[in-house]
Order: sequence, then C-alpha cells, then structure tokens
Amino acid sequence: MKKLFVTSLLSLGMFLPSAANAQLEQGNVLIDAYYGFPNLYTTVFKTAYVNSGEAVNLKIGGIGPVGGRIEYLLSDKIGLGVDVGFNNSTIQYSETGINQVYDPNTGLTTDVPYNYDYDFSTKKIGVIATFNYHFVQNEELDAYVVVGGGYGNRSFSFKTNDPSFAEGDISGVIPISGKIGVGMRYFFTDNIGANFAVGLGQGGVVNVGLSAKF
Repeated sequence: MKKLFVTSLLSLGMFLPSAANAQLEQGNVLIDAYYGFPNLYTTVFKTAYVNSGEAVNLKIGGIGPVGGRIEYLLSDKIGLGVDVGFNNSTIQYSETGINQVYDPNTGLTTDVPYNYDYDFSTKKIGVIATFNYHFVQNEELDAYVVVGGGYGNRSFSFKTNDPSFAEGDISGVIPISGKIGVGMRYFFTDNIGANFAVGLGQGGVVNVGLSAKF
C-alpha cells in the first residue's frame, strides 16, 4: 500500500507545478489533516457479529481515526507539535427471545416472545504532544520519525430494552494516549502537499491526508 501511495503521488506531481522552494526550515509551521485505518473496534464488531448469524437488524459503523496535526520547526530537523485525534464505533442489533412476564393478579409468570434491542458505542478523543525528527528533506519530500504522548480518553455507552441489563456510560480508567511512527509529506507546490504515515497509537496503523506549510 505504501509503494502504491508513493507512486500515485509521484505520478500526480508530474502534472502539477514544480515545488521549487518547498524546503523546510526553522520557523515553518506545518498543518496536516488525516484519516486513518483501521478502526479497531469497528473491525472487531464486524468480525464478531457479521458471520455469527445470531443478530438481526445488524448495523455496524464508525468514524476515523480522523484528526489533525500542527508542528512548529525549532530547526531544519527538529519539530514540536500537537496531534488531535478522534474515532468512534457503533453497533446496533436485535435478538428474538423469551421474556418472563409476571401477572400480579394471578400470581403466574408467562413466557412472552420478546425482541431485545441493543445499542453499543465507543469513542476516543486524544490530544498529544509530539516530537518530530526530519531525516529526509528536499524540494518536494519531507520524511520524519515521530514520538508523542498525552491525553486520550475512551468512553463506552450501552443502551438496551433488555430488562436483565442496566444501561450505562463508562470512561476509560487511564486517560492516556501515545504515538510512534514514521511519516512523509510530498509537496505538490511550495505550500500544499499530501501526507502519509505508518505507526502505532493515535491515528491508526496507516493514515493519509493533506498538508500545508507556512
């Protein structure tokens, strides 16, 4: 996938104005918008439920990882920044079962067919500080390694009409997030380009997007 992305960028660059002066230098501000893959919880939901055959009216969805980065270059090689990320996953489904209904007038319990509805969602918001080292720079290409850490809170919400379960919202116990990876930017013009990164932590295993340099 990485080779395909780089090849596509290079091909596109042939038809765009030459980035004659896109070299990074001290004082530059870089802004990235990105979308990442995969969405871990959405993938788990699909794996667990789509092929189970037990759930009906199944709906699984998710957003992200999606986010933005801003970086200030302390020197030609060193940059400090902030990465803000978000992702969520939702699953809704129904199960047909039997609900025991007690009649206080007769004192009897009757088994009644019942449609159980479940709605589960989870989301994460992260804001981390990053340290970037730019190890490749030329007029079009910027490649760097990044490490970062900071705030990251995942919350869970559960709703159902099943009387056996209690609805509720739960937040993560340890609200921290981190990131380590390698990224690149390819500038089509002096100030506009595309970005691509691989790594672990906030932003997903792979993320791609657009970049601007000021």
